Amino acid sequence: MRRIPALLFVLALVIAACNPSGGDPSATTAAPPAPTTTEAPEAMLLSYQLEAGTVFTYEVDLDQAIDITTNGDASALDEEGIPGEMSIRVTGTSTFTHSVADGPEPGTFAVTITGDFAALEFSGTVDGEPVDQSEIPDLAAIEPVDITVIVDEQGNLISGGGGELEDLFGIGGMGGFGGLEDFSQSMQPGRFVGPPLSDGEVAVGDTWSETIEIPMMGDGAEPATTDIESTVTRTDTLDGVEVMVIDTTISTSAIEIDLAEILIGMLEAFLPEDATDEERAELAAISEDLRFAFSLDPSVATMTTWFDPSAGLARASEYAGDNHFEMSINAPDEASGGMIAFGMVMEISQKVGYRLVDSGNA
Repeated sequence: MRRIPALLFVLALVIAACNPSGGDPSATTAAPPAPTTTEAPEAMLLSYQLEAGTVFTYEVDLDQAIDITTNGDASALDEEGIPGEMSIRVTGTSTFTHSVADGPEPGTFAVTITGDFAALEFSGTVDGEPVDQSEIPDLAAIEPVDITVIVDEQGNLISGGGGELEDLFGIGGMGGFGGLEDFSQSMQPGRFVGPPLSDGEVAVGDTWSETIEIPMMGDGAEPATTDIESTVTRTDTLDGVEVMVIDTTISTSAIEIDLAEILIGMLEAFLPEDATDEERAELAAISEDLRFAFSLDPSVATMTTWFDPSAGLARASEYAGDNHFEMSINAPDEASGGMIAFGMVMEISQKVGYRLVDSGNA
């Protein structure tokens, strides 16, 4: 079986992060211990009680189903061995450590999140052949997580450790494209656990929401949006601790990105001042046909968090969703002097479960 580039699996995590919705792989992540419903408390102000020097740890379960169909010539991506069809299941459990430090402004905190999914299990088929588990480490190594995010006491993400989408294709300085870093980081398996909290007192039945704009490239381009709505649905007892259960829905509009304009600008920058008419005509022809487009369908993610108001942290959280991603490329082929095309459709379903296993302030 030919090797699949690690690019696809990094891409899978990023795209799955870009707002899954209602995905349901056949096996589910381990649920928190069965809670016991308690009497509803009075309204209260919920906040993450972070403290510099605190270290807390979550056990994280990842359950991801990836289906990919491609067509055309993968050399348009400067890659080899990309399959025509792939249907693969990725599961694993890991431990992620959150180390808290003071943030750059009063009332903010820098949370460094570290961990990896070194012990992933893979099953499924690639181009009709069963996946060979022994080949997976070289085939699809997923880089360890080591990021720092800045959050406030309400859990609002002020800045992330992102750049994933830029780094994915090795292109820097991409303007609005880089603005996706906070958005993509907030949906990664290695993420700050829990939703943004209301800035007012809430009780069972109360709902709050916010909208995040995701800048897109291009002059006058309309931003994509993510709407986050949370509701306190009930109170429970989890591991002997009274918690508030918060159900969150995360709705993201369609995202469409075409890097052709940026790539054309790069080609024009390398065109010598004394370029011939033939060279200029060749660039004009390439510019007319060049395409490097990506799209994500609108999606709706769901998350349930068991929040401990006394300790000011999430004791457990479950996150589920799916995505539909498409790529369409038409790029120049140096060997033939013509253009080569490549397309990919990716469907991802994902569940991530978090369980607090150690905390310095709980």
